[in-house]
Amino acid sequence: MGSQQIRPSQFVIAYGPGAIIEGKEGPRVILSPEIGLFGSDFSPDDFEISDQRMSHGLLGGARIYRLPTNAELGLPADKYIYKTKPFPQWRLCLNLEKHKGGFYVLYHGPACPVCKDSGRKGREAIRFIKACSDGHIDEVDWYVIAHGRGSACTHNSWFKWYGGGGSLSEVYIECPVCGSRKYTLGQVYQWDWPCSGRFPEKEVGPQRFTSTCDKPAKIIQRQASNLRIPELLTLFSIPPRHTRLHNLLQTRPIYENLVGSRPSSLQELKRILQNLANARLIKRNLMDEILRYPWGEIAAAINDILEPIKTSYHELIVEEFHAFVDGSVNGIPPIRGPKPRSPVLIEINPHTVRRFKGPNGHVLRVTPVSRLRTVIVQRGYRRVVGATGVPKLIDVSFPDPRNPDQKWYPGVEFFGEGTFIMMNPDDGWGFSVTGKAADRWMRVFSDPSNYPDHLFRDPTSRDELHPLFVWWHTFSHSLIRALSCEAGYSSTSIRERVYVEITGERARGGVLLYATQPGSEGTLGGLVAMAPYFQDIIDIAIENIEYCSGDPLCLEHEFQPGSYNGSACYGCLLLSETSCEHRNMWLDRNVFLENLP
Repeated sequence: MGSQQIRPSQFVIAYGPGAIIEGKEGPRVILSPEIGLFGSDFSPDDFEISDQRMSHGLLGGARIYRLPTNAELGLPADKYIYKTKPFPQWRLCLNLEKHKGGFYVLYHGPACPVCKDSGRKGREAIRFIKACSDGHIDEVDWYVIAHGRGSACTHNSWFKWYGGGGSLSEVYIECPVCGSRKYTLGQVYQWDWPCSGRFPEKEVGPQRFTSTCDKPAKIIQRQASNLRIPELLTLFSIPPRHTRLHNLLQTRPIYENLVGSRPSSLQELKRILQNLANARLIKRNLMDEILRYPWGEIAAAINDILEPIKTSYHELIVEEFHAFVDGSVNGIPPIRGPKPRSPVLIEINPHTVRRFKGPNGHVLRVTPVSRLRTVIVQRGYRRVVGATGVPKLIDVSFPDPRNPDQKWYPGVEFFGEGTFIMMNPDDGWGFSVTGKAADRWMRVFSDPSNYPDHLFRDPTSRDELHPLFVWWHTFSHSLIRALSCEAGYSSTSIRERVYVEITGERARGGVLLYATQPGSEGTLGGLVAMAPYFQDIIDIAIENIEYCSGDPLCLEHEFQPGSYNGSACYGCLLLSETSCEHRNMWLDRNVFLENLP
């Protein structure tokens, strides 16, 4: 069996359980981690990512595991550590010269039943599967396509495949026994098929994992981007939980003991840690690292992590916004206080903050964030199949083998740098957006009933519909495009976090542009180093919003209730999905151009 290399970041951001990957021997579905990854050799505890704000604030107390690498396990690079399952299993043999009659052969099994060829040459996995909006996927019922329903023929092991040009209506399947060729692929592609309720990622061996499902299934290409859309949660480490020591103390066995009996001295803490190490609940090197710091710093960190955690995404994001606003004035960690001995996970030097003017005289405050820790968790995925209803979120957590009430989610931890941008003065409340385009957005913000919940970071707030959010999001995309041209970054390597805080009729906002790399302490400072030259970046970004190669059609496209964008296209604003946190929605050049900074 071959192996396919996937980075831990790819597993969380792009793939995960239930995703179909293209392996060397054909497509395979990634199994649920309790089946495919964790077993007798190691457990999720060995690869835990500690982050209180994520675990307690957004995941209801669930823990976060990361995908281990072959290098840390001491295994060869070509040795697989995560099991997958072949899917789909139907194949197409393309050896026309060996098939008398000028047809391909659609079959499942180790070799083509006509030419007996079992090699990879001239053989490909079928491109089509069935899927429903409740997350189920299964093989296409090729028997029905060839025979229709109610046929007396029982042959179902292979079929003749004719056609294959540019149109599905030219493709039809023929039974080699009875000669039936009932439907073309184009006809059945639009059908509502009965769903089998199958989750192949939960299957052990040949046994099928199915349940009752009343949703219609559709035929879809296995590589379609809408077949599996991961739902990601992203948070940054911010004060007061902003050092490596805080991170260590948040390790679940340690945190649970601190909640039960807060130590009053270094000796008490040492006894707690030794008991956990003796019970093999933590590693001794983790205990040694914690005890390296002075008791005063440890006690302060314990007080920090025992403080209550906000429990909504909206509140946690606003909390981040406040931290960056304060950091742009006072710094993180504060210059006025003693620096902790433990390495910090976020750092802002207020002396590096720059201010630049926009064309209308508004001042933008640009704050380099020289150190930044990001935790991204995949909470689940949706299969956007069919035109009706909201696709179900499929939870990708799994229960701890020793404690069924404890759930684990896949995550990844990044370290990097960023640039935080907001309006001056220090509080940022002095800038507001007005105009016809802003009024249209404000009307749907006041009545967002036409928009499904899953489109928003937090459905209880729906800040994305506010015109100030649209303004900052539009500006963010153009800034990323400008940075990719001027700083040498590809646009896919820069991500965004748009902030907006709404209090009554007032609102303020900002944006963090950041670049992170797994397993490294930063990205060599390229993004931070651009701060002194940000006037050029701002000017280019504004110019790119003013002029689009798609004009006048792009600029004339006005936002309407029920739509997701105003004036925005690939010529001016749209980015790759890895950069935009909002899937290229909530953009409008008209809102920005009516309110130039």
